[in-house]
Amino acid sequence: MIQEYNDIETIKKHRRICDVCHVEIKRGMACSVARCEVCKIDLCDKCVEHEANTMGDYRETYCKKCWEIGVLYLDSIKAHENHIDKLYKDWYAECNFKN
Repeated sequence: MIQEYNDIETIKKHRRICDVCHVEIKRGMACSVARCEVCKIDLCDKCVEHEANTMGDYRETYCKKCWEIGVLYLDSIKAHENHIDKLYKDWYAECNFKN
């Protein structure tokens, strides 16, 4: 016998909200996701303080707080990267490696 009965289901819906300004973030594809690289908060496009120019599928974005702190370190990071590049160049030169 087939008995008819009423079944009430509760459907939970989720929406993504900007952690800074609390507006709902409408997103279609994964490549549109904006999340701070440092603190991992969700950001709407208005709250992205800096976005790196990347060639990949995902955005490299930073919130205002993390970017302002990071700016203090960027010159030092660049200097260390240049020093590392020079060390590799010297190493290869000593081994007579030709590019």
